[in-house]
Amino acid sequence: MDRPAAKILITRPREGAERFAMELAQVMPCAMPIVISPVLDIAPLPDLLPLEHVKGLIVTSKNGVDALIAKTDRRDLPVYAVGQRTTAAAAAAGFAARQMGDDADELVEGLLRLGPKAPLLHLRGEVSRGDVAQRLSTHGILTREKVVYAQTPISLTEDAKILLNGTFPVVLPLFSPRSAKLLAQQVTGIAPRYVVAMSWAVASELPQGWAKTIIIASRADSPAMAKGIAGLFDEDGFIVSP
Repeated sequence: MDRPAAKILITRPREGAERFAMELAQVMPCAMPIVISPVLDIAPLPDLLPLEHVKGLIVTSKNGVDALIAKTDRRDLPVYAVGQRTTAAAAAAGFAARQMGDDADELVEGLLRLGPKAPLLHLRGEVSRGDVAQRLSTHGILTREKVVYAQTPISLTEDAKILLNGTFPVVLPLFSPRSAKLLAQQVTGIAPRYVVAMSWAVASELPQGWAKTIIIASRADSPAMAKGIAGLFDEDGFIVSP
């Protein structure tokens, strides 16, 4: 019986998509065609960063670290981060960075256990989940927030639309709830969709029946996402039936 060939479509913001494509190439059982078509454009905002009286910084993505680096030369404040990559980026920039989990819930729980000096400042994008500042402040760790980068929805490329309107399977790594929601809003094609989601929160943004298969990564990081995608393919590049 014929088995379906497939392509991989990466829809995260451009820099992260290109980085993930390189990671993916290292673990795939064979070379696979990859299409990159972001559904979000990330751009820093020009506002000044209010660091007066701040005792520590919270970053929940590498985008927050990039904005922080661009806005201040100070490196004397501790940085509490979500995820290994975000923590590593802050440390590489010269901050005393500490990973406080892999998502917003783990961050809040970890900071409540740690009891850091306050006030803290959460650097985030225009759209953010987890109510980090509010939850910490409610539990006695005064935390403010500052939007430091824009997240502008953009349309899929023509190549991506052709792919999704075809009949061959499309494998979709989805890293954030917002990207998942924006993608689902744009897709009307009939191509069978195989999703590897970073978390249940990401997968929950997809309409019921939208994907033929949804796999949740074993951890909320890029290596686990890459492993999940690689596991969908055999050494000839065909989808392995779930």
